[in-house]
Amino acid sequence: MKVLFDTNLWISFMIGKSLSSLANVLNRQDVEVYVSEQLLDEIRSVISRPKFDTLISKETRYYFFEMVYDVCVVTDITVQAKSPIRDVKDLFLLSMAESVPVDYIVSGDNDLIDLGEHAGIPILKYSDFLEKL
Repeated sequence: MKVLFDTNLWISFMIGKSLSSLANVLNRQDVEVYVSEQLLDEIRSVISRPKFDTLISKETRYYFFEMVYDVCVVTDITVQAKSPIRDVKDLFLLSMAESVPVDYIVSGDNDLIDLGEHAGIPILKYSDFLEKL
């Protein structure tokens, strides 16, 4: 199963409050998690905001990216998706999903979840994705 996790899930994983089970997903042999440099750059940008300084230590940030490069598949975005999405900055995620193509896009972003699917790829909340496993 090929999966793409949105930035907000990765941030929650680093904060460690609600998505600690993501580590179990990342270690499953039947799940391939895809990232792109653009997605990783967005994560870096978000966690560099001052409000995250007390929530995510520098050590956690370092080990997070080490882990991602170890267990995720880094892919290029080769498709330019077209979608009636409310937040156009999320369009690169849809482009990435089509480029792989993934089986699921997993997000906590209502702009994406409200789409329901993109190019035949279901967009799920994390809890709904866990039920699919």
